[in-house]
Amino acid sequence: MKIQVSVEAAFYNKKSFFLSIGGKCSMLTDQLPRHFLCVLLLFIFACSLSNANTPLTITSGRGEPFVNIEHNGFYDLIVENMFQRIGVEAKTILLPSERSLINANSGVDDGNIARIRGIEKKYKNLVMVPEKVIDFDFVAFTKNRQFEIEGWKSLKPYNVAFINGWKAFEKNVKHYKSLVRTRDSAQLFELLNNDRVDVVLYDLWSGAWRNRQHSDNVDYLRPPVASYQLYLYINKKHKKLIPELSNALVSMKTDGTYQRIYEQTLNKLLKEHLY
Repeated sequence: MKIQVSVEAAFYNKKSFFLSIGGKCSMLTDQLPRHFLCVLLLFIFACSLSNANTPLTITSGRGEPFVNIEHNGFYDLIVENMFQRIGVEAKTILLPSERSLINANSGVDDGNIARIRGIEKKYKNLVMVPEKVIDFDFVAFTKNRQFEIEGWKSLKPYNVAFINGWKAFEKNVKHYKSLVRTRDSAQLFELLNNDRVDVVLYDLWSGAWRNRQHSDNVDYLRPPVASYQLYLYINKKHKKLIPELSNALVSMKTDGTYQRIYEQTLNKLLKEHLY
């Protein structure tokens, strides 16, 4: 909670001094020490300095291998490097998918990574950084079931589930036998493992990471159901940073930083899955 203290009038003499807080004036007797006002002003200055040094928070609805508590996931490192190159401190935080958008849009947090083009039509306070963050593969995960993937219509005969707030799925999944929207990936794969759905839709890398952590008899089908370019969005209060952020991401791709981050976070998971 932020407390704003406005000193509108302060007068001190032998009798009294007046301190106005939030427009309401209170009279404090001269029994209070003279240095009280100085202490108050120092407190206000310290609070404003602290706020100035607070890192920007970029939300994400995806955990490992994109965001983790060690801040060395793919999105963690992309965000850190992008903002570092323009002299701004920023960090990623993990929230439920829909909440991560709501917080970024409302200004509670400062941005969201990574989303498809066009979400600003609904979340009008978000502005897209035009350089793409990643080409994102969305795939179908199944349990002991194989079928040919030919786009979204391939899902029509099956009971399907995906995580609430994943806009690519909400926009395109129109053909199915039944549909369930889950809170998170744990609930998503629990449905699949308990044979309550036939197919769950998830991204390739998060699924590969999950397969490494669990011994479930779950696999993904190729080719992807769809592939999208995903972008960083920031709250419009920071829109002046957009050109610099876009250039920073371009420079990361040019000097090899982006590829290094990709190899150490995402691509190694795919290699592990193959062997």
